[in-house]
Amino acid sequence: MPRWFKMLVAGALLAALAAGVDWETLPQRLAHLQWWPFALAILVTAAQMPVNTVKWGWSLRLHDVRLPWPFLLRASCTAYFFNNFLPSAIGGDVYRIYRTVPPGGEKSRAISAVLVERAVGLSVMLVNGAAGALLLWNDTPVARSYLTIVAVAAIAGLVALPFVQRLGGVRLFAPLAENLRRIAHPRAEWVWLVAMSFVFQLAVALVLYLGFRAVGVDLSIPAALLITAAGGIASVLPISISGIGVVEGAIAGTAVALGVHYDQAVLGAIAIRLVVIPVSAGCGIVYLLDDGARAPLASGGHSIRGATSRS
Repeated sequence: MPRWFKMLVAGALLAALAAGVDWETLPQRLAHLQWWPFALAILVTAAQMPVNTVKWGWSLRLHDVRLPWPFLLRASCTAYFFNNFLPSAIGGDVYRIYRTVPPGGEKSRAISAVLVERAVGLSVMLVNGAAGALLLWNDTPVARSYLTIVAVAAIAGLVALPFVQRLGGVRLFAPLAENLRRIAHPRAEWVWLVAMSFVFQLAVALVLYLGFRAVGVDLSIPAALLITAAGGIASVLPISISGIGVVEGAIAGTAVALGVHYDQAVLGAIAIRLVVIPVSAGCGIVYLLDDGARAPLASGGHSIRGATSRS
């Protein structure tokens, strides 16, 4: 979509959220903000960087590519900076692919590693949300609606699987299809990738919980998991700049459906957005200090050393 359209959508959604806020009582709510949950949320967000690096590293290993952890950490941190400051949610993934494709080397493994890591992360997030929705089944219709949507999506994915497999016959998708065939069997890397994805998604839910705690809302764990899943699904929609407005709307709307006051739901969504700013700024410094070198040619499960001058 055109950049101007994404900016328009983001502005319109933020304006719609602001229109429902009771501005007369807002100063009173702001006076009761707590700083320690917000500060802790920033620390947890920063801790997500090494966790994200490790799960990306296991996805690369699944594709028989091994790179030094410091190299991947710098690339992952820079990708996080790009995702939050560039007008595109895929900027970070494109950067990660660029950094892990050796000059003159095979591109498909780097692309497939990012796609697989993203797909596993999305699946784990949906599972966490489903767990929260099951625990809230008798309390709210939004939980039952979420489970219905996830079930329909899972069935649609299974129905579409044979058609996706046929893409291997298309020349453009043949390298990716070959990679998927290579990794589509039991390997220890799968266990570590899924395990680290659960750790990462639970950390995301913890940040959301702390963001709402900062504005005076004590969410239950199932509610935090369900709201996190709703915000994560909204972030996939490429209709605004870095998901601004869309994610806040999904978080606030789901929170309200779970019984949170509208003003507090909006403030909680904004707090979660603000949490990423200092971490993204720190990753921006990493980007400025990094040499930006690409990974050397490597495959076949061999360790790679000296990927950059500071690895």
